[in-house]
Amino acid sequence: MKINYIIDDKNYGNVSSLNKNLEEIILVYFDNQFLSEYKNSFQKKGKKKDVTPAEGKNRAQLSKKVQVSGDYQARIDLILTLAAVRLDKIRLIEFLLHLGEFSVSQGEFQTALHIYGRVLKESISDANLESFSAYAYLSMGDLYSRQADWENSILFISRAAELFDKQKDIKGLARAENLLGTIYGDKGDINQAQYHFEQSLSYLDTKKDEAIIGMLEINLGILNNMQGNYDTALSYYHRALIKFEQTQDMRRIAEAKNNLGLLYTLKGDYDEAALEYDKSIAISLNINYLYALGVSYLSKGYIFAQTGDFVLAGAFTDKAMDIAHKINDRLSVADIYKIKGIIDRKQKKYDSAENYFKTSIKINQELENLLNEAESCYELSLLYIDTGRTADARNYLLTALGNYKKINNPVMAEKINSLIQSIFH
Repeated sequence: MKINYIIDDKNYGNVSSLNKNLEEIILVYFDNQFLSEYKNSFQKKGKKKDVTPAEGKNRAQLSKKVQVSGDYQARIDLILTLAAVRLDKIRLIEFLLHLGEFSVSQGEFQTALHIYGRVLKESISDANLESFSAYAYLSMGDLYSRQADWENSILFISRAAELFDKQKDIKGLARAENLLGTIYGDKGDINQAQYHFEQSLSYLDTKKDEAIIGMLEINLGILNNMQGNYDTALSYYHRALIKFEQTQDMRRIAEAKNNLGLLYTLKGDYDEAALEYDKSIAISLNINYLYALGVSYLSKGYIFAQTGDFVLAGAFTDKAMDIAHKINDRLSVADIYKIKGIIDRKQKKYDSAENYFKTSIKINQELENLLNEAESCYELSLLYIDTGRTADARNYLLTALGNYKKINNPVMAEKINSLIQSIFH
């Protein structure tokens, strides 16, 4: 299943917390005349009628439209053109960072990369603005990590860490270590992930840095979830949720709800999992948080596949695929192919299911994601058992077993060993 690490927890000087829409951000920096000038440059387009295979709550969730990136990019280009002659350098950089953070929440990763590149252009040559450069580098590392571009991600995180160290920015160093931890976690290197998360914690003050500590608690919970330590994971999640609810950090709450849903999914408690995913979807729709929304759709698609509602399973995975393609989330794409394989296998459409599973495995191997590769190998082995191809089933079970041992998940390792013993001995 898709793992939802909490990656960033930025505070760019005078930049306020994330606003719900572009107009609110504009009014933080400009007056109503500027806003009118921006709004008059775009005409509202008519809405297309939505047709979904669902009713009630599920229909409302599936009715979410994925914005066309070209239109969003055009709006940002116009705003930046208008802003460039109205703001001094520092105020412009703060505005750019705020726009970049908002763009990430909307799933507009390419636009965000462009914006952070502009921050670097404005700040990199001025030693007094190095802190801005550091956060731009960190944000770019964040974006590349979300797209599983590990090489570029580590490169930009390293540049950020050098500047944080030079500036003696302890919180910045903590964020860089956390981001490195998520990368190694996504690659299934639990020991390295644990090391970087603990390094991040070592920089923080438990009384002053509760928000960042909450973020790290979620990520440590994820590592325990991956290893089947559900009680420990649940404890981490609830401790973090208390912190996020105290500050009304809705993005973090949406992400934490997804992780709670995943925990219940892995335990087979689909009703409880669906409740958590629905809470995450409600929050994400309210604040238009595309990244968490895609994870929730994907997760609900998996639940519907497991419970036999293949129409809704297909609808939710297709919606998740729209978002994954928009934000270039290849890890989610791989997971979606796995779920499509489950849907078709359960309907005895074995040829298409096999192709979906193999596509998922290939992408996960390219991205070095041991956990998701193991999951897809396990699902493919079940298909081969169903179709009597026991030799192929055994090969994929052994691959899955090896991966689960590498990430130290004794629960799944024991499950696969039992399956191998029952079928092949």
